[in-house]
Amino acid sequence: MHEVASSDEGRPAADAAAQPAPAPLDPQELRVWVDFLRVATYSIDLLDRELFAADGLHLADYEIFVALSEQPERRLAMSALAERALVSASRLTYRVDRLVAAGYVERRPCDQDGRRTWAILTEAGLAKLEAAYPVHLAGVRRYLIDPAAPDLDGLQRSLAAMLEAIARVRDVPDIP
Repeated sequence: MHEVASSDEGRPAADAAAQPAPAPLDPQELRVWVDFLRVATYSIDLLDRELFAADGLHLADYEIFVALSEQPERRLAMSALAERALVSASRLTYRVDRLVAAGYVERRPCDQDGRRTWAILTEAGLAKLEAAYPVHLAGVRRYLIDPAAPDLDGLQRSLAAMLEAIARVRDVPDIP
């Protein structure tokens, strides 16, 4: 885990006073930042809306299904699922409770560790994931892969470098 002590304001405290102030963003850098925010926000919103309209499934639920479906026995500990699904533990609990009520996920205590609870994708959950997959795939292609196709390798390198920078100050799970 890569943790940096932080000040009361949430900024890294390690030698914060000794560091020179960062240079302001130039017009191109500012445009990149604003475009990044817009692409991330709008694409996630559109994917969520499209999945919900087609299958009654939110993008966060879809990501939970994917994370579970990729595991042996289609199960993960709730803590590991929170990392893979990119949500907080409390948010995950709320989402999993809804998915349990719908019959898409089961919760089971771990026999070896009473503190651990498994989230398990049911057959109904797997069927829901398979039904939603074409809608998700079409959206990912439409909003990310196809527009980036001329320089997909460059985009992948840039994203990897950004994740590496983030990993210097917080834990970033290695998700294949």
